[in-house]
Amino acid sequence: MRAANRRPPRGRESGFVLVEILISMLLVSIAVLALGVMLVRISRTAGASATSVYQAAALAAEASRINALPFDSLATLAPGCVTVTAAPQPYQRCTTVNNVSSKVKSVIIVVTPSGNALLHPDTIIVVRTRSSGQGNPRPGFP
Repeated sequence: MRAANRRPPRGRESGFVLVEILISMLLVSIAVLALGVMLVRISRTAGASATSVYQAAALAAEASRINALPFDSLATLAPGCVTVTAAPQPYQRCTTVNNVSSKVKSVIIVVTPSGNALLHPDTIIVVRTRSSGQGNPRPGFP
């Protein structure tokens, strides 16, 4: 007899059984499904974060515009709402001017994102005062 032609005896440890392969495929598919669910949640969170950033930028831009206007021109601001449909985030911006006194006005700006009911409006209040004309109205700034 030749030793090279002999096969080792077949036992239970000689290979994979179909059931083992099916169980491993089931475990891999559950892991892939869990990763898919996690990726969907992450993309929704990233979208909400981006919208928050755009909303804050819109508020900051409008507050800067209001701060750049002369005090006397605040009375000519027409209160109302403007709808901005430009990308990346459409929104509605509402502005209201309140006369606190003859030297103080407050401007309320509300930005409401459009197209997503889960996002809430954000508000900023800009308070402007008329300078008395004596010295610098904002101490500490040249």
